[in-house]
Amino acid sequence: MDTTAQQPFHQDHSEPARRRRSLRATLALCLAGLQFVAVLSVTLSTFVSSEKALLRQSRISLNEVSVNVIGQVRNFLNPAQQVLDATRRLAENDVLDINDTSALESHFFQQIQVAPQLAGIYLADHSGRFVYVMRTEEPGRYRTKVIPPFAAELTEHPASFQWRNDRFTLLETAQSQTDTYEARARPWFRMVSEAKAPIWTQPYIFFTTRQPGITYGVPVLDDEGNIRAILGVDIQIDALSGFLLDIWSERRGAALVLNEDGSVLAHPTLVLIDQDADFDNPELPMVDQIDDELARQAFGALAQRGSSQITGPVHTDFELDGQDYVAMLIDVSEPGLNWLIGLYAAEDNFIGEVKKNRVQGIWIALSIAILTGAIGLALADRIYAPVRMFASQTRRLSSGEIPAGESLHSPYRELEDTGAALAQQVRQRQRFEAAYGRTFDLASRGMAQISPETGRFLRVNEQLCDIMGYQPGELEKMTLADILPADGKQIAVTLRETLLQDSEFIVENPFVRKDGSNIWLRVNAILIRDESGAPDHAVAIIDDVSDRKLAEAEASRLSRDLSHVARVNLMGEMASGLAHELNQPLSAISYNVDAAIMTLDELGETDPELTEILSDVDRQSRRAGDIIRALRDMVRKDRGRQTPFELGGLIAQTITLMEAEAKAHDLALRYDRVDLPPVIGNRTQIAQVLVNLLRNAIDALARDSAGVGSIVITAHAAEDVVEVRVEDNGPGVSPDVVLFNTFDTQKAEGMGLGLSICRTIIKTNGGEIWHDPSVLSGARFCFTLRRSDRSGKEDT
Repeated sequence: MDTTAQQPFHQDHSEPARRRRSLRATLALCLAGLQFVAVLSVTLSTFVSSEKALLRQSRISLNEVSVNVIGQVRNFLNPAQQVLDATRRLAENDVLDINDTSALESHFFQQIQVAPQLAGIYLADHSGRFVYVMRTEEPGRYRTKVIPPFAAELTEHPASFQWRNDRFTLLETAQSQTDTYEARARPWFRMVSEAKAPIWTQPYIFFTTRQPGITYGVPVLDDEGNIRAILGVDIQIDALSGFLLDIWSERRGAALVLNEDGSVLAHPTLVLIDQDADFDNPELPMVDQIDDELARQAFGALAQRGSSQITGPVHTDFELDGQDYVAMLIDVSEPGLNWLIGLYAAEDNFIGEVKKNRVQGIWIALSIAILTGAIGLALADRIYAPVRMFASQTRRLSSGEIPAGESLHSPYRELEDTGAALAQQVRQRQRFEAAYGRTFDLASRGMAQISPETGRFLRVNEQLCDIMGYQPGELEKMTLADILPADGKQIAVTLRETLLQDSEFIVENPFVRKDGSNIWLRVNAILIRDESGAPDHAVAIIDDVSDRKLAEAEASRLSRDLSHVARVNLMGEMASGLAHELNQPLSAISYNVDAAIMTLDELGETDPELTEILSDVDRQSRRAGDIIRALRDMVRKDRGRQTPFELGGLIAQTITLMEAEAKAHDLALRYDRVDLPPVIGNRTQIAQVLVNLLRNAIDALARDSAGVGSIVITAHAAEDVVEVRVEDNGPGVSPDVVLFNTFDTQKAEGMGLGLSICRTIIKTNGGEIWHDPSVLSGARFCFTLRRSDRSGKEDT
């Protein structure tokens, strides 16, 4: 280096030292002071503004909780309305005979089992008749009370009682001649009689259970609009209180139900009405009288205004024992109910973590300010630079006085380090470029550099070659369009248009491997530009997502199967209802035919032909009854339980059900019955498998007009299983159909779900199902079920 250029620095060394100390102090003060002021300003402004934001957020959170609570309260009450409204429609349309006590009891029993929150359901009319089905204190037992019509002036009258279990089995009966219950005097009867419309009662004490509750009542009207009878359903307030406790058990607060006058209907922990209170007008405590200090603070003043003054959510904030609380009062807005829902909770339930994070953030900000101030002091001690000297050396370097390979030197260590750092950065950049190349080649994911203009592969790694089955030299001569299927060429055009707009390109699409097979790939590409801003190349990361696509397809298939099973279950419930309704008229036909035959016998000189006709009518009605009983057994609810049952009886019932369909196609349906041990499984599901296999055989034989069609069911017991075979002499299975695969079917109108569902059912029940290709003609399907260790009647 030219020594003359260094001469001024050696001549006066003290002046640069003074400048260095002054500059260091200035930089230190500026860096530390500005950073501290900036952080402190942001922290203080955030602290002040976040107070309102936190309170607003807590109210928003409470409002969201209130919507959920109101929805669940409605869901708790809706079953009562739905059950009673549905029963009223059935009665008014004469589908349900309200004069038939047995039919009413059966219907009420079914409805009360559907909604566990219902305490009882009943019907009464102006004659004093009363039919009531209620839960008892013993789980799984129900009591029916029936009062026949009696004069209103009587204080005592007869009543009959029946106790049943949850399977409607009669357990016990009783009679009373001195019953005092008078339905016509109860609040719900009077209110419905006056309104001739559905009503919700005020809370009162139930006559039978001596428990406080509310009643929903509806009238059953005739064609002229007169009241035929009144239906009612009871909900105990303790059930509503327990419900509130369940939905709010993990909060530091409570949810209350208030009446329109500010009295408390339900509280999650407090008993509000004594059992010995006035039946019709029990005293309800006001919200400011209950033993709940938080509720009194939250709603004591607001609830006294009444529901008519509450037009929307009303929020309050209060402090108790050093804890902040938020509360809200909102109306239920349910027709016939003037209720308010009150919610209160500790503010920390919603924003406790936010508060902690805010305080933590303040301390972190102050720590950062102090740390950056210290770092500023350290940096200021090293940042000093004679800019003029460094600029002179730069000019000399540009003019060629300093060789290009020589580093910039300075008499000051800071600039010397800066020059070395620059050289180090250049070398580090070279290392990064080399590391990028190695990362590109050795990446576990497929990577490629693609020309954005033509879509040609500029560079590929081995992982991508393994995915596509090509060698690197082969892929680098191809374009993206060359590995796309014929219907996906537009993706290459979309890639170019997307990247040139500086957008990220992401697509999942089938691609074609070298061997011609399809593979699902996910392509994620971004555009790299050169120093002038012109597009240079695109970097694409390519992943094989075929397994995930297969999993998604399988999930979709299972969803469709589940939807199909749900529709089958719905049809089963409809069939069960029809079977129940048809069984009575068929029984009546059989009884009337028997009576006609007996009458003819008594008259004497009967016409043999007429007797034969009546006997045939009797046989056919009994046969129809057998078919209906088989249908009811097949579609009855079993709740998915796997229990021991008699397989032979199930097969016989299934044949009875399918015999009419087989005869309609002139097909012979035969079962070689043998003694079989009990098997374990879900009886209804196995019946569905048998029906599906028989219907497939009937459909196959109906399409084949050659010969006389026949279907044979055989069964035999092995060591651990019982095997069942369904065999027909039809056209057999087409070789191009993949059995037990969803949507593969030989039927023009079929969906291809039957055998797939059969396979799922049999596997769920611990068996196997298969097609036996060894038969020369027709088709044979077999399945097995596990033998039961228990010997006895099936679990019904």
